Amino acid sequence: MSRKKQVYEKITALYCRISLDDGGDNESMSISNQKSMLRDFAEKNGMFRYEYYVDDGYTGRNFNRPAFQRMIADIEAGKVGCVITKDLSRLGRNYIEAGSYIEIFFPQHKVRYIAITDGVDSLTRQEMDITPFKNILNDMYSRDISKKVLAGRMARSRQGKFCGGRPPFGLMRDPQDKGHLILDPETAPIIRKIYDYALDGMGSMRIAKRLMEEKIPITQVRANTEFGANYYAWGVTRICHILRNPFYKGAHLVCRTHQKGIRSNTYDIIPRDQWEVIEGCHEAIVTPEEWQRVQELIDGRPTIMEGNACPYYNIFHGIIYCATCGKSMQVRYEKVGRTDRNRFTGKMREPIDRAYYICQTYNRMGCKVCSSHKIEARDLYDLVLKDIQELAGQAMKDADAFYQRLSRRMESRYLADTDGLHRERERLQSRNQEIDDMFLSLYTDKAKGILSEQRFLKLTAALEQEQEGNQCRLRELSDMERRSSEQESDVRAFLSEIRQCAAITELDETVLHRLIHKILVGEVQKVDGQKVQEVRIVYNFVGELSA
Repeated sequence: MSRKKQVYEKITALYCRISLDDGGDNESMSISNQKSMLRDFAEKNGMFRYEYYVDDGYTGRNFNRPAFQRMIADIEAGKVGCVITKDLSRLGRNYIEAGSYIEIFFPQHKVRYIAITDGVDSLTRQEMDITPFKNILNDMYSRDISKKVLAGRMARSRQGKFCGGRPPFGLMRDPQDKGHLILDPETAPIIRKIYDYALDGMGSMRIAKRLMEEKIPITQVRANTEFGANYYAWGVTRICHILRNPFYKGAHLVCRTHQKGIRSNTYDIIPRDQWEVIEGCHEAIVTPEEWQRVQELIDGRPTIMEGNACPYYNIFHGIIYCATCGKSMQVRYEKVGRTDRNRFTGKMREPIDRAYYICQTYNRMGCKVCSSHKIEARDLYDLVLKDIQELAGQAMKDADAFYQRLSRRMESRYLADTDGLHRERERLQSRNQEIDDMFLSLYTDKAKGILSEQRFLKLTAALEQEQEGNQCRLRELSDMERRSSEQESDVRAFLSEIRQCAAITELDETVLHRLIHKILVGEVQKVDGQKVQEVRIVYNFVGELSA
């Protein structure tokens, strides 16, 4: 009994590839041109059983391309006997992987490889010897193109043009200019709401919970889509990302990451303090001042200490500071014990009665650096509530008199500040003029040979650095003087805010962060045998109002 061996005739794979790097207007590189060239070559050489494998719009720097992977699968299945490309670069521009396929993979699977215009045929050993060098040249070309494309994108990005993929949530591309962003009428109000909650003192977790409770959508798709319950699933990380994103104040962020290498899919994250931000590139959802205030609130929020979970929610986070070292105060709590119950009623004490604040510096570095500045949470709460109630009562009783008193207080303070600012401005301007004269004198000494080149450069560098610092301070003084001229609007803004608190009987985050800029807690001292502690409340718009 004889067995017949069934033989399958293998096909020839005609592989075509083109990407944007190759130039869309280059007709000789087009898919249609490649197909025509490969078909003519195959038929002239008697290869009439062929199949096209086409990757249109895929880079040659990696080999994870649909048609290429399908061709590799057919080779492994024994269906392909020959692979033909227009040139070596069509197979790929990564010389390491391209060489691996040509030198190892194809021979292992008994596949002939031909690159027509490069004169490469795996049956001709002489031509194959120079193939690695041609692959290196293709790889160098790819690297050069990648650098040029990246440089072009960076240049556009530094001009304030958006070159990314999907715009940030709340923004959309301008139909008239794809590099310009405009507000998305559907989602921009959601971003505005998130920032309003943050300005009210809410943390990321509370904002996320509030948005989920209000069923605010997290995506631009409709609720009846496949997202289901995840449609409203806001997370802390997403909220933090939104609150830190400078795009929402109308600025443009050049880039967040840096690719480690052309072939690498790994990236280095650029630290936030090294971000390159271009201001005033598109319409803002929040003002720059509001955005900056949110950053201060986030930065001022103390980190949660492990093992110190306090049942009292810290409504003073981000606004309470040590008056000595300037660091934020941390909330701590008394451990559960017998004193956890009221000795008269037997009931459990409220969380606020177990909580207290201490200086962050003292807590971390000890008494040699700063003292504890300890203050009970209940005492702080009652003190602040009483101060707000008294101010609100004055504002409601006689708004005009209250306005005049605040105006006079701020005017006297600003007048004193203005005199000091004016004197400092004159001193800095005079010093800059002296430095200009010194530059001329030094140059004259150098020209006469009295001063050496090395000494001249060292002295002028020091003077330039001092003059640059003076110029920066002069700009700050101008901002401070401009701020002093806005006192009338500040007083009216505070009056409007405090009148809304006339009926409050308890404090919450919204009230605190709308009214108070910061609270400074002083060190406990003994005066006439009694412990005394100064607490200074600095209000928004008007500063301290204590007598």
